[in-house]
Amino acid sequence: MEKVAGVVEIDRTDDTHEIVIAFPLSKRDDTGLARIALQPRHARYLANLLIENATYAEAEAIDRVPESRRYRRKAT
Repeated sequence: MEKVAGVVEIDRTDDTHEIVIAFPLSKRDDTGLARIALQPRHARYLANLLIENATYAEAEAIDRVPESRRYRRKAT
């Protein structure tokens, strides 16, 4: 599981090869939608995580090993 902006969690299911986006429910706006506002760098990171997880999920679904390594943030 990876976190974006310390709030949005990105993970994959073990059995269905689906990508899961989880976030705590926030207040809904006037239209009834819960929105997530991200800074541009966090949005780019979210997009990269989604692409990475989709690549791995697709490869696992057809029993193949992805050609690239998973991105892991350096521990600080």
